Amino acid sequence: MTAFQSIGQLLGGVGLFLLGMMLMTDGLKVAAGRTLKDLLERWTDTHLSGLFTGATLTALVQSSSAVTVAAIGFVNAGILTLERSVWVIFGSNIGTTMTGWLVALIGLKIKVQVFALPAIGVGMFINLTGLGTRRGALGQAIAGFGVIFVGIAMLKEAFEGVAGNLDISAFYAEGMTGVLTFVGVGFVMTLLTQASAAAISIALTAAAGNLIGLEPAAALVIGANIGTTSTALLASIGATPNAKRVAASHVAFNILTGGVAVLILPLMLSLVAAIQTGMNLTPDVATTLAMFHTVFNVLGVILIWPIAARMVHWLKNRFVSLEEDMGRPRFLDRTAMVVPSLALESLIMELSRLQQISVSIVRDALDPVLPEQHKLRQRLDVVESLSRGIGEYARIMYQAQMPPSVSSALMHPYRALQHFEEIARIGAELPHMRADRPALDAEAESLLGVYTTSVREMLKLMTSPDPAPDEWSPKRARAEIRDAYAAIKQALLTAGSRGDLPFDQLEATVQYIDHIHACGVRAIKAERRLRLIREAAAGAGDTPGVDRKKRTDDG
Repeated sequence: MTAFQSIGQLLGGVGLFLLGMMLMTDGLKVAAGRTLKDLLERWTDTHLSGLFTGATLTALVQSSSAVTVAAIGFVNAGILTLERSVWVIFGSNIGTTMTGWLVALIGLKIKVQVFALPAIGVGMFINLTGLGTRRGALGQAIAGFGVIFVGIAMLKEAFEGVAGNLDISAFYAEGMTGVLTFVGVGFVMTLLTQASAAAISIALTAAAGNLIGLEPAAALVIGANIGTTSTALLASIGATPNAKRVAASHVAFNILTGGVAVLILPLMLSLVAAIQTGMNLTPDVATTLAMFHTVFNVLGVILIWPIAARMVHWLKNRFVSLEEDMGRPRFLDRTAMVVPSLALESLIMELSRLQQISVSIVRDALDPVLPEQHKLRQRLDVVESLSRGIGEYARIMYQAQMPPSVSSALMHPYRALQHFEEIARIGAELPHMRADRPALDAEAESLLGVYTTSVREMLKLMTSPDPAPDEWSPKRARAEIRDAYAAIKQALLTAGSRGDLPFDQLEATVQYIDHIHACGVRAIKAERRLRLIREAAAGAGDTPGVDRKKRTDDG
């Protein structure tokens, strides 16, 4: 194979790998639903169950790369949380030691690539026979999983013969220099072949053939383990921040474990020998290395256990996207709860910020220049993240000892949050509905323009700093958008009854204006809730004579 062909195959392998990741992640987002999410949550609800799940899955498929990539895909799709996924990753490192045992005891290696092409074929058949359904999306995920390993197989082929023809005995040296050299050899071999099993198998056979000693072979195993991080790093390219954090946790685990193992390598080999003697295992080199690989990764779990929570917390502040930064509360401070009025003011400021973001989605969706839908989707993610933070803060406030005037106000944030989330969700869908709606006659188009303009102006005034009472009031705003809505809807129904507008086009347009109307109404209801919270903060929330029920019935 020429150098040009090798480079082309290398690029193709990387491309297939990333394509497979994209297909699997997108398919999982649609196919998973609550079922898979609930299943994974049950399987990973504790550190031990997460470890067991990762180890078992890796032992079954004989590839830590497969489980690592799948875990990153699940996190990328929002199915698995960062806290749970890291334990699956740690468990996969234990599960991958099964390869060494199979080579040592049976001489067998199961290759995931054997199933890659059937997975692509079966997955695409399911996808094509179920387009637009969760079953079809599941087929896409299965096909994507297969494409990932076709990419890995192509990467291996691009480097075919490099590892196999490598005379590793030529790197032999005494002492720590030799150990570090063989750690590097194991790392490079795994990096090139994208399979730690290949490097470990070479270490086993080389040691069994007396080409290298036990200590260099163990160092090569350590290097191979560290080399598996390259797969995780490759899978995190273009992924979500949480997926990048999962990959970083995999790197941290392997570097920590590898570093400690190198420092205490003679001690670990003595421990392995003692375990073999205690278990009456055959003291051959291959079995010793397989046992070393297992002890090495168990040591990693023991080392990472006490610092895992702090590591996850540290990782959450890394790889932060603009959306994540915007989705974090900026005014909510739990220390402020010692002063109830201050805590309520913090809540109001964060709710106002959420209102601005939610309303901006609808305003931009109705802008004469059609916006890019993915940008609205990003802001929707911000709204959902920020809403969770505000809801948690309000819950803690409600459970704390607060004055009656403050406690009574805490029923309103939850309803406001529901309205804001619904506004954002509908707003993010409006550009798609707008692009699909049919053209109307001049009169209907004019009425529709008046309607969308009135909603946009209403939202603009609502979120402007301290609008004057003569400029904007909930009652007047609701009446204005109701009248504009009634006018365009009547025009559409009239056109439909005359036969000027086919039924499917009428239905699509009515649905479009209904969604706009829902955004406007919910925005007004949310604003009513905010006003009631502001009144409570000003000490007027429980003023005698105020009919609170009447004021909140439509909110």
